Amino acid sequence: MTLEFFFMQMLNGLTIGSIFILLSSGLTIVFGLQGITNCAHGVFYMLGAYLAVKVVMPLAGNYWLALVIAFLFNFGLGCLMEYTGIRFLVQNKREGTHVLVLTLGLAILIRELVKITWGAVPQLAEAPAILQGTLTVGSVTYPVYWLFVIAFTAAIMATLGFLFMRTGLGILVQSITMNSEVTQALGTNAPRINTAVFGLGTGIAGIAGVLSSPILGVEPNMVFDLLIVLFVVIIFGGLGSLLGVVVSGVIVGMIISFGTALMTGMIAKILAFVVMIAILLVRPLGLFGKTGILD
Repeated sequence: MTLEFFFMQMLNGLTIGSIFILLSSGLTIVFGLQGITNCAHGVFYMLGAYLAVKVVMPLAGNYWLALVIAFLFNFGLGCLMEYTGIRFLVQNKREGTHVLVLTLGLAILIRELVKITWGAVPQLAEAPAILQGTLTVGSVTYPVYWLFVIAFTAAIMATLGFLFMRTGLGILVQSITMNSEVTQALGTNAPRINTAVFGLGTGIAGIAGVLSSPILGVEPNMVFDLLIVLFVVIIFGGLGSLLGVVVSGVIVGMIISFGTALMTGMIAKILAFVVMIAILLVRPLGLFGKTGILD
């Protein structure tokens, strides 16, 4: 293993880990706040990618506009899903499996509608012109766009950390997490905050779809392609922990990168599960898991 190979795979791990981090952050925020698992999270990831490739780029040719529209569209769609379906199940104290069935059914339905609308042929989007090309540092040459994905993800996660740890909204979210009924008795509109936070998570998934489209491609089955890996990232890092998502996302990204380069992609995913299980044997709540959200 040469030094050049090592640094290249590290960068690959950071890039794919960045996609994992963005997608997992929305899932872990929602789980920490409402205690539910959204199996339709991949839908928003897919829709973000398709909106960029099939709608915004052909009509406006503006990648940055695609990022904004993907976030706003998926934020609105996520709020609608939470308000019209998930909220009813949660408020009526239905079992978690009911939410799983609802979100899984929606995921399958929307995937099939996308196949009917845009077809099932995989496509690879183009990076914006300003981010095309490569950057050479020493003996390592790496795509500029992939470095942008790493930096952009870091900026989003820093913003989320500030939002939930240093603002009034963050205080309200944490109080709802600890005791929703008491918080509502004190005058906080917990259902509205739940809806907004759910929408925030789905909006970020839409951004992840746009970012990943020039790297991983776009096709309807991306709804479920990364779902298992995302659950590994979330459980590994600790349910409800943004810090855990960042750390575990990087680790799993590195495992996938080095494992794929040295062996195969399937073996790399198996190794990720093995590492997760080993961590859970020592720390049953994951690396940073605790009762609450966004530690």
